[in-house]
Amino acid sequence: MITLCLAAALSFASFDDDPAAKQVELKKGDKILFFGDSLTALAVKDKNVPEGKGYVPLVREALKERGVEVDAVATGGHKVTDLLKRVDADVIARKPTYVVIQIGVNDASKGVTPDEFRAQLLELIGKLQAGGASVIQCSCTCRIEGYDLANEKGMDAKLDALADVARGIAKDKNLPLVDLRKAFRDYWKEHNPENKPKGFLTYDGNHWTEVGHQYVKEQMMKKFK
Repeated sequence: MITLCLAAALSFASFDDDPAAKQVELKKGDKILFFGDSLTALAVKDKNVPEGKGYVPLVREALKERGVEVDAVATGGHKVTDLLKRVDADVIARKPTYVVIQIGVNDASKGVTPDEFRAQLLELIGKLQAGGASVIQCSCTCRIEGYDLANEKGMDAKLDALADVARGIAKDKNLPLVDLRKAFRDYWKEHNPENKPKGFLTYDGNHWTEVGHQYVKEQMMKKFK
């Protein structure tokens, strides 16, 4: 009996320490801001996606009856350094309750190293927390669909490295984590076993289709209770 109780306690502790399992409890009047790059900007408006079917309006609709405000601050091509430049005026000034950081693909593409990414992300999180916002961290997604460590000059390896940084920071800082990188890879294992470069969650290997946005919305909603 003692052994069983100990095993259960250890299992619970492991679950509780997992940033991907953490949730936030929303209340009426909370404000959620999704802060990121083109993946979030195109969740608001994208000619390739029906109006209102990006993940931001989908989350907004899902939380509307709870009195929670949902919006986005995002620009195509942005990296963490760009988010740092605008965080005070465009995010903290709006006094969000929660900020969901969605970033990393452009950083990987531009050669930002894991150490640089870690330092920049920690600075951004520190600014947001000092400004009164609670942070929810996302891992990056993809430049090409499927998974091949040799693709596009090793882009998957670069994305994996930055995703690991995001996971580590979430664990160290006790932040909820939306592990989009893992979620996308899990999806491809089932739906894209041939590692085709697009047409599953993206229309170009990077930017999300209506199906992709619905899938991302589902991952985001897992953080809220």
